[in-house]
Amino acid sequence: MECPPMTYYMADLIENKNDAGALAAAAADAMICASLQNMENAQAMAEALSRAAARRELSSGELDARSSLLAIRQVIGKMSTMPGRRNIVLVSPGFLTLNDVLSDVTDSIERAIRANVLVSALDARGLYTAAPDITQGNYSPDSLTARLAYERASTLAQSDVMGELAFGTGGTFAQNSNDLDDGFRRTSATADLVYVLGFSPQNLKLDGSYHKLKVTVKSVKGVTLQVRRGYYASRYGTDPAGMVKQEIEEAFFSREERSDFPIELNTQFFKTSQEDATLVVLARLDVRQLPFRKAEERNLETLTVVSGLFDENGNYLRGSQKTLEMRLRDQTLESLTTSGISVKTDFSVKPGRYVIRLVVRDSEGQMLSARNGAVEIP
Repeated sequence: MECPPMTYYMADLIENKNDAGALAAAAADAMICASLQNMENAQAMAEALSRAAARRELSSGELDARSSLLAIRQVIGKMSTMPGRRNIVLVSPGFLTLNDVLSDVTDSIERAIRANVLVSALDARGLYTAAPDITQGNYSPDSLTARLAYERASTLAQSDVMGELAFGTGGTFAQNSNDLDDGFRRTSATADLVYVLGFSPQNLKLDGSYHKLKVTVKSVKGVTLQVRRGYYASRYGTDPAGMVKQEIEEAFFSREERSDFPIELNTQFFKTSQEDATLVVLARLDVRQLPFRKAEERNLETLTVVSGLFDENGNYLRGSQKTLEMRLRDQTLESLTTSGISVKTDFSVKPGRYVIRLVVRDSEGQMLSARNGAVEIP
């Protein structure tokens, strides 16, 4: 057991918000679990143990939250390529999303909106109460009242991310009920009509800060609103080309796979000598999901294809960017629906292990797909 017992919520209060009450509660427990009562400088040692436990829990909790949101974004990406109405039902007791990962939540919402994916959520806890499990740790009687308050706040905050995803994408959030059958019926249903509202904020500071949203309906009775609570301002200015470049760069240096439209990554290599080889990275693109624009009897689309190599430790080695400007006649586009489009990139390399990163972005639908690969050249 952790000494002192530590939750993600309390760790955030101690480490990020300098909450003296949370630190005092944790230190009181540390005095017992570490048997510090009769030691010199016991209070200082208890607080040091508490801060160390908070740092460990904060790191672990943030990793769990980011992993959960990454899984949700990957499902959204997979769903975006499927025909018909797209509805994801998230069944979970929830998980905490603190300030460091809130931008990941809004990014998931924006991806779902762009891909016409509704995210509904069912709180798997049903009706629940919040209380620390005092049988699973060494708690001080002095800390129980404070811990109970923190546990209640944490329990309520756990469901915030599910409500945010549901309200922000037009889905349904079912909670505070043990009737899970009814919950599944409500969350699996889709609305007959969905309206996407947007606006262009004036004098917006492009500093990555969070901005709250408020939506009201006037002179209409019996209407319940579910809307996203806010958004993060872009950090990259209003220049479209600059924003596209930044988006591609961020996707390239991340390890996240994304599937706004189908792509395949294949590799080949051949040795040119004992110490040299040529690595071929082949990207195959399925054009059926690309939103071509019709103009002057041509189907227009532009693709940016970025391929790159990293060593086995994740260090960037080199990359290549290619732009495909397509102006296809109908019969040419029809033939490509079967064969797809292939883009080949060659790299001169030494024998060793490499990680391949492939990112493809289209201009018409502003969609992006990314794949990872690995190869070992003896």
